[in-house]
Amino acid sequence: MNKSNDQSELDEELNEEESRTLGDPQENSDSSSEAQQQDDKKLSPLFADEAEDDDYDYEDLDDEESRAVWYFAAFFIIVICTGVIILAATVAQDGKKIQIRIPENMGPTIINGKRAPADTPMVLPGLISPTIHKAEAANLSDSERIIGVTVGNNHRAYLANAFDSFGSKVVNDLIEEVPITVTYCDIHERARVFTSTLQGEYLNMGLGGWKDKEMFFYYESNEFKHSAEETPVPDYPYIVTTWGEWKEAHPQTEIYMGGGVIPKENKAFSE
Repeated sequence: MNKSNDQSELDEELNEEESRTLGDPQENSDSSSEAQQQDDKKLSPLFADEAEDDDYDYEDLDDEESRAVWYFAAFFIIVICTGVIILAATVAQDGKKIQIRIPENMGPTIINGKRAPADTPMVLPGLISPTIHKAEAANLSDSERIIGVTVGNNHRAYLANAFDSFGSKVVNDLIEEVPITVTYCDIHERARVFTSTLQGEYLNMGLGGWKDKEMFFYYESNEFKHSAEETPVPDYPYIVTTWGEWKEAHPQTEIYMGGGVIPKENKAFSE
């Protein structure tokens, strides 16, 4: 009987000792949960509950993750502020931009809706022996502009587009031994035809270039403008019309559409 009581007392003592050593399971679970929450708050201080902010130890922020979060936030704020400053400076400068205006006499000259060239002095000989075609050989639209010249019973048309390039502004021709020089300015859309009392010889007129907003020419070293009232050689009558109207009026006409000979010696100008 005494033995049984002693054994019971010994078992109770062992149970009490074990309880003191291991503790209450519920208490151990609560302690573990509280410790985990404290660790979470340290790792993510920015997202902790506001109610617990007062109990938070801010000295624990001195870890790598916390510093990285603050560095990123500071960098983001600096970028935004810099962008706002640059935008404000750009807007402020827009109202202070200097407007450059080119004086009218220095800008490009527009004549008949076309841009006229700058002053370009040159000495180019006019073409001689121009290539002439029969009317039936000309595959042209009836609306093409031509300069028409009649010498006696001979009618000859000169296609206006054939005078576009600087090297073909002057065409020295012979019709029935009569010297006929045709010039045409595509900028002013103006033609002019010259002749001479000397029979059987080309006039050898040449282009001087572009000056004072129009073409000028040379004949035996005499310079004159395309619009000049006085010229070293007399004018010859001509008409500017369409190819269709000219061909209808003169069915046996001939036509110049470009091409000729550039003389080796420029007799239009001599120093």
